[in-house]
Amino acid sequence: MRILPTIYTLLLLLFVSCQTPDTDYSRERISIDFNWKFIKEDVKGAEQANFDHSQWRQLDVPHDWSIEGEYDQSNPAGIAGAFLPTGIGWYRKDLSIENLQKNDTYIVEFDGVYMNSDVYINGQHLGNRPYGYISFAYDLTPYLKNGKNVLAVRVDHSKAPSGRWYTGSGIYRHVWLTKTSNIHVAQWGTKVTTPEVSSEKASVQLVANLNNTSGKTAKIELVSKILNKANEVVGTATTTANIEEATEITQNFTVAHPALWSPEAPNMYAVATEVYADGKLRDTYKTPFGIRSIELKGSKGFFLNGKSIKFKGLSNHHDAGPVGAAVPNDLLYSRLKLVKEMGGNALRTTHNPFAPEFYAMCDTLGILVMDEAFDGWWTAKAKFDYGNYFDTWWKKDLNDFIKRDQNHPSVVIWSLGNEVRGFTAEQQKEIVEFGKTIDNTRPYTQGSGYGAPYIDIAGFNGHGEMRGAIEEYHEEHPEKAIIGTEITHTLQTRGIYRTQTWYRTKDNPAPWEKPAHFKRLEPKVFKIPNLSEKEVFPGITKKYQSSYDNSIVRIGVRDEWKRVQSYDYYLGNFRWTGFDYLGESFGWPGRTANFGIIDLAGFPKDHYYLYQSLWSDKPMVHMLPHWTHPGKEGVKIPVVIYTNCESAELFLNGKSLGEQKMTDESQIVFQVPYQKGTLKVIAKNNGKAICEKEFKSAGEAVGLKLNVDRQTVKANRTDVIQVEVSVVDVQGTMLPDAANLINFEVSGPARIIGVENGDILDLSPHKVNYRKAFKGKCLLLLQTTAEAGNIEVKATAKGLQEEAIRISSAK
Repeated sequence: MRILPTIYTLLLLLFVSCQTPDTDYSRERISIDFNWKFIKEDVKGAEQANFDHSQWRQLDVPHDWSIEGEYDQSNPAGIAGAFLPTGIGWYRKDLSIENLQKNDTYIVEFDGVYMNSDVYINGQHLGNRPYGYISFAYDLTPYLKNGKNVLAVRVDHSKAPSGRWYTGSGIYRHVWLTKTSNIHVAQWGTKVTTPEVSSEKASVQLVANLNNTSGKTAKIELVSKILNKANEVVGTATTTANIEEATEITQNFTVAHPALWSPEAPNMYAVATEVYADGKLRDTYKTPFGIRSIELKGSKGFFLNGKSIKFKGLSNHHDAGPVGAAVPNDLLYSRLKLVKEMGGNALRTTHNPFAPEFYAMCDTLGILVMDEAFDGWWTAKAKFDYGNYFDTWWKKDLNDFIKRDQNHPSVVIWSLGNEVRGFTAEQQKEIVEFGKTIDNTRPYTQGSGYGAPYIDIAGFNGHGEMRGAIEEYHEEHPEKAIIGTEITHTLQTRGIYRTQTWYRTKDNPAPWEKPAHFKRLEPKVFKIPNLSEKEVFPGITKKYQSSYDNSIVRIGVRDEWKRVQSYDYYLGNFRWTGFDYLGESFGWPGRTANFGIIDLAGFPKDHYYLYQSLWSDKPMVHMLPHWTHPGKEGVKIPVVIYTNCESAELFLNGKSLGEQKMTDESQIVFQVPYQKGTLKVIAKNNGKAICEKEFKSAGEAVGLKLNVDRQTVKANRTDVIQVEVSVVDVQGTMLPDAANLINFEVSGPARIIGVENGDILDLSPHKVNYRKAFKGKCLLLLQTTAEAGNIEVKATAKGLQEEAIRISSAK
């Protein structure tokens, strides 16, 4: 008789232990990028847990199936999508959940899936997201079981074109699994602002949104600490509250003598937040942030930490040449470092949210971000783009976009659209007002949105490049700040030169332009003088553009930067573009339109150094063109010097050709009769040599040269090695017109993830072991595996001496 109460007591204790945790929780967030199963087909029943995917291809994400395909003029993505394939694909992944507890919460986070994704767990549909650039999350908890679970994702990119540029296809960004308790900080649930900032002190405010899915009211304690770069506590706050399903808690801090965030000194802090309930730790959440003030003073300019700042910016799409939309972190970081080394201080995410790691990198590198949410609004611009879903989804997506990115100090301007077709002032007002209900600490703009009054900064694209355009707008709106959201458009092909100035509409019209349009446009174009009376480099296809600053649409780089410097109300610009991007070309067989100052392989063009001379404070000098011009002996070649020094002296084979001072033309030009040998420039300040550069005439090609960006890597399946391959003569000088076919042999724990040369007309595939050199060189991208060991790369080309390198991969 006495055993029944004992059993009853044990059952009661077991029930109570399931309701109240007896151990602390600490949020666990792990990558689940590895070991997905994939098929590029629409397979019936693939969402079911017991579906057999054993014969599917195994891969890691991020993954872009479009870039794996063949360039084909018949692919429906067409010009916009760089003639690469689209379609439907399925991804499946086994998730092992051990010791599942009643109070556990499991959340899956997708940083980006292009597009029309449907996500399932154990056959249960979690949701659909049409927008291919937005990050999103689902709560897996109600449908999980101990042991094996199956996550399935259907990606529908069957209707194309779905964008005006290359989009990619698939789970092309990272995926995460988060485990916490049923009382936790919500997804993107913290907002950190710095209402008052000075060198003496800063006020910091944290607004935390908490979720409680336990089914009963919980008394919680929220403990937050501000940590500096050295992980020292510099501010604390504790708040108690009763929460039912959800609540919002505000905490305030004061930080003495803060290290302010700026492009020059990107100092970061973090708020470490702990949630306690019933005396137990239920969740931990860390929010990186920076202490800085931004203020828009209308026609007086944009001020960061009380100081006026000009945006030295680039517009960029999200792809990266041979890897398409699935950009490894290492490759993204190296591209952002190129921007910083050039002297750039700002990037615009054209025309959509970027991957979360992009913003974290901009935070720590010190790059200002114009964060753009959409390309268009209610009217589709590509037949199957997001405009077809905008009315239903824009509020949800804009809310998630702003909440995801609002704590990044690098994000200083929100952009709500780009060249929006047929928008009205009332539509602009609705979107701006909605955005400001989420975040009103930053100004809002819109690319080519100056026609309506509700944006804080008038954004100008192509029209702003015309002579007098921004000045006329300023006269009509004297208190409004202006920014070049997409200015200036110039074109260059690495290693190509023309001495006669080209204007796109007249000399190489885009598909939508006619030469006759130039007569109407000509009076407003900023003319650039020819560098010679007759073309020195004739016979080049129109599909390539000159690397002098003389291939423009409406205004060149140097004239545009003069405007930025001349007007306080002109905040700066975002050049179109920083990097060459796939798609949106002039037509087959062009993969891109060569707007970038860095090519598809990541190699800088000459404009990179022009911008460096205008934007960077670090002394530099650059000259163009190269000095290998057989057959042009005695022909005067315009040698152009870019430098931020006071003057430059040019030498040919040791003989001085004179010294010239830099003027407001922002370039120095020497007319040099070609003679084989060594061309050298020395830049000077106050008559003292500061920096120099030289070119040597190349001889006959004899071999290959490999330059690698790192000698040691981690065996983690994510590290990337960039191998630059050059065709060289016996002295090691690159042949600037070499086009040899180069083959690669890779042994050891690494795999090829891309090959590229920057030639917009080369339609070779990217996931192969060969590539032709273009203008002397090409790029090989490798990614490590999970095994340690030596990675050996051998490059060979017919008739040339082979070259090999070794890289160490360690655990």
